[in-house]
Amino acid sequence: MDRDTNAGGRLPLRKRWLPLLVAPLLLTGCSMFTAPSTSKGGGTDITSEVTGSDQWLVVAQGSATPAPRPSTGVSPAPTATTRGFLPLPPVVRPTPSATCARDTPHFNKINALTATPGTTSATVSWYNVGGYNIVEFRITAVSQDLKHGEQRDVGWVTVKPGNPCGYLRATVPNLDRRTGYVFTVDAVVTRRSGDGTHAATVFRSSVVYTK
Repeated sequence: MDRDTNAGGRLPLRKRWLPLLVAPLLLTGCSMFTAPSTSKGGGTDITSEVTGSDQWLVVAQGSATPAPRPSTGVSPAPTATTRGFLPLPPVVRPTPSATCARDTPHFNKINALTATPGTTSATVSWYNVGGYNIVEFRITAVSQDLKHGEQRDVGWVTVKPGNPCGYLRATVPNLDRRTGYVFTVDAVVTRRSGDGTHAATVFRSSVVYTK
C-alpha cells in the first residue's frame, strides 16, 4: 500500500494539495505576458497596452470643424451665353450688290441677328445670301421670362427671299411688354434630292427686351 494513501481509499495527500498550489500560478500567469501600460498626465495610454499576440488599434482624438456656409453673393445677370446658347459671332454687314454671286445657306453655323424692339413687337433684319433652293425664311421669338405651365407661342412670320441677295426685314408682333426675347431666323430650302424641304436656324439674336 502507498504510504501517502489514507484509509478508506482517499487520494494521496500530495495530489490533494497540488490544485491549491497551481491555482495562484494560473491567476497571476497572464500578467506575466502583459506589458506594463504607461500613463500620460495621470491617465492610461490605450495605445501602449499589448496582450499576447493581439495589438490595440491606434486611436487619435479628432477635433470638430465648422460646417461650410453657402456664399451670399449676388448672382450675375443672365446673358445669352448663360441661358444655354452658344456665343454668337460679331454682326457682319456685307455690301449688297446687284451682281452678287448666289449662294446657299450654310447650316453649319448660326450668324448674329439684329433686332430692334418696340413695345409689343420687334423688327429684325438679316442678310440673304440668295440661293436657288431657298423657299422662304421663318422668323419667331422665344420668351426668356419662363412661367409655370405651358409657354405662350408667339408664332412664325414668313418672308419670301425675293431678290437673289440683299437685306431682308420682318416685324414680329404679338409680344409682351418689358419681356426678354431671343429672335431666330430659319431658312427653308429644298433638298438636293428633290424630296421635300429642310429647315434650320441660320440667324439668332441675343436677349432683347421690349419696352
